[in-house]
Amino acid sequence: MKRLILIPLTLFLVGGCSKANVEKNKQSFNAQEKVIKNLLSPLKARGVEIEKIQPAKGVKVPGFTTYEVTLRDNREHREIKKYVFLSNEGNYLALEIFKYKLKNGKVLIKPLNPKNSVKPLKVDVSFIRKVDEELTKANVPHVIGKSDRKVYIVWDVFCPFCYRHFNQIESIAKKNDVEIHMIPLAVHGENSVKGLVYYTALARKEGAAKAFEELYKLGNGNFMKYVKNLEEKLKKNNVNLSKKEKKDLENLIKKIEKELLKNNVRATPTIIYAPPGENKGYIHVGFKPIEEVLKEK
Repeated sequence: MKRLILIPLTLFLVGGCSKANVEKNKQSFNAQEKVIKNLLSPLKARGVEIEKIQPAKGVKVPGFTTYEVTLRDNREHREIKKYVFLSNEGNYLALEIFKYKLKNGKVLIKPLNPKNSVKPLKVDVSFIRKVDEELTKANVPHVIGKSDRKVYIVWDVFCPFCYRHFNQIESIAKKNDVEIHMIPLAVHGENSVKGLVYYTALARKEGAAKAFEELYKLGNGNFMKYVKNLEEKLKKNNVNLSKKEKKDLENLIKKIEKELLKNNVRATPTIIYAPPGENKGYIHVGFKPIEEVLKEK
C-alpha cells in the first residue's frame, strides 16, 4: 500500500517542480524583455520598431542568456536581426560579443550575429509610379531603355554617388534588358532644384541618356570639378526655358520631394524595384547593382 501511494506522490512533486521552473523562466524572460525594450526604445524616433524578442536558439555564451531581437527599420525599408546578451548573474548587458581563436600566432575574431541579419522588406511601391506619371505629364525626359522590367533610381544633380554612374546609365539598361526611370529628389535644397531644372532643359533638347552624359562631362569623373562647373552654369541661368516653365518645374520638383519623403524615400541614390505586374517591391537606400536588384521576387 505504501508503494502505491509513493509513486503518485513522486509524480506530483516532479510535475510541481517542472511547472514552477516554467513559471520562473517566464518571469525571467518578461523581466529581461522589458530591459531590452527599454534599451532599444530610442530607436523608435529613427523609424525603427521592435517586432519580436525571443531566446536565441543554439547560441551559447557562458554566463549570458542570448536573445534574438527582430527590428523593422521603416526608413531604410529593411528587417534587422540582432543578438542582445544579458548576464545570468548581476545587471550586465552586451550588445556585441566576439568569438575568437588563435591561428598561426594570430587572433581571429568573429562577431556573433544571426544568419541573414539584414534583409529588404517587400513594401507597397505604387507611389513611385504616380510620381513617374507626373514627370511624364510635365515633359521631363527621365526614362532610359525599353523593357517590361522597370527600375526606378532616385537621384540628385549634386549626389556624388549618383554622378559616378551618369555616363553608364544607358549601357546598364541595355546590358540588363531593363527600363531605368530616373526620379529626381532635391536633397540639397534650392541649389538642387535649379540643377534639376537645368537637367530638364538639357534633356528636352538632347534626350535623357545624352543629358546625363553631358552632365558627367562637366567633371569627366572628378566630382568636385563637376560641382564647380555646374554651379557656374546655374549662376549664368542660361536655360532655354520661359519664366513660367521654370516656375512650373520648380513647383513639380518640390511636389515630388514631398511625395517621396512621405513614403520614406529621403536619400540618393535610392533604387526601387517591383516585379512586373506587382505593386509590392523593394526599396534600396544606396547603390546596389541592377543585376542583383532584378533577382528579387
